[in-house]
Amino acid sequence: MAERLSEVTLRRLLEIISGMAAPLILAQISQTLMGLVDAMMVGRLGEQALAAVAVSTLLFSGVAMSIKSVDVAVQTFTARRIGQGRDAEVGAVLATAVTVTMGVGTFFMLVGLLWPGALMKLVSGDAQVRQLGAQYLFIRYCGILPLILFFQLKGMFDGIGWTGIGMAVGVAMNLLNALLNWVFIFGKLGSPALGVAGAALASTLSVAVAALAILLVAWRAKVRKRFHLVCRSNFRRDLVAPFLKIAWPPAAQTLGIVLGFLILYTILGRISVLAVAAGNVVMRIAAVSFMPGVGVGAAVQTLVSQSLGRGDARGARRVSWGGVGLSVVVMGFCGVFFVVAPAWIMRLFSEQAELVTAGVPLLRLLGLVQVLDAVGLTLSGALRGAGATREVMLVDVGCGLLLMPPLAYVFGITLGGGLLGAWVGLVVWFTLYALLLIMLFTRIRWQEIDI
Repeated sequence: MAERLSEVTLRRLLEIISGMAAPLILAQISQTLMGLVDAMMVGRLGEQALAAVAVSTLLFSGVAMSIKSVDVAVQTFTARRIGQGRDAEVGAVLATAVTVTMGVGTFFMLVGLLWPGALMKLVSGDAQVRQLGAQYLFIRYCGILPLILFFQLKGMFDGIGWTGIGMAVGVAMNLLNALLNWVFIFGKLGSPALGVAGAALASTLSVAVAALAILLVAWRAKVRKRFHLVCRSNFRRDLVAPFLKIAWPPAAQTLGIVLGFLILYTILGRISVLAVAAGNVVMRIAAVSFMPGVGVGAAVQTLVSQSLGRGDARGARRVSWGGVGLSVVVMGFCGVFFVVAPAWIMRLFSEQAELVTAGVPLLRLLGLVQVLDAVGLTLSGALRGAGATREVMLVDVGCGLLLMPPLAYVFGITLGGGLLGAWVGLVVWFTLYALLLIMLFTRIRWQEIDI
């Protein structure tokens, strides 16, 4: 993408954004669908199995996604160098990121393999939920390193602007995961029925195959040589500090949000196992609806960084607001669907009438704030592309960890609102997050951040 975004027509601007965002949205949806397919199939095993997967997935994601968040720096640094015409430095960006993340990932992999039961005791008081969750955790931690590698390579390709690569590999990964879920959870094609452990095994194997596939793409001669991906001097100590300056806020943001959700699930656990199961299903569904905003935000992140690399600050601002418009349209449609057909959606995940009934009002509430979610998710991508990752982190962690859990406890437990009362905390979080990011985007001088 060599055009100056400040000079193109609005139609061309939207074409550029949508062209880059479409593969990213599909890739994000395919990634999220892995968890959604797990929920759909595990939901057939009962409330406790569903609750175990919900809590153990959060424990795994809290670590894996925090480490993986270095891909924000990979994408931003890569895009800035592409915009400046410094293609040969992309290999150093990737090698430095992979070295740092693999080292940290190895440590946490050992923790997860040695003490999965102890980790589950921290977040669940139900013996069966702890047992099933420990099985799930152990198997998922076996695959944490391929997961980290996959996301660093995807971050590089997204920063270059080749978003279709991550999409293709992500979709294939999701299809493989669905097939392996069917085989391992229910015992098909000669496999024993492994239940919750089967869901973990399917996800782990799917991620390993995806990591190998995207690595083979990066190894192709025209890619490897253009970006100097294989070079003894690629690990750059001088990149570590600026890298961590950009990467630690997204990592802290991910960890803070996961911690917030763990507290939320602990609160829901005090209400009932049904509340945990219903909350998990609704959040899995909501996660898919967030993906257009996340995908457009990722595209805007790359385009903002490339534009700033070319000295086109006005183009960076234009592409940010153009991305907001696209996200609002798509996510607004999802919101309407949540409001008018929540029961039909819930029945896709469970045949239990009580669980469906509990989830319907939660989906309706989320539907009402979809447009605000779209604005927040897109502007967070724009600010990350400029390098303002710390500001985005402070807003998200402040709302999602410091505000949401206390509100959920007050409305759900203290005032006796139950599951629906606890959900008020999430709605307040999503609303305030969007409003604060609008204020940040319009008031801070993000165009002048040097990375």
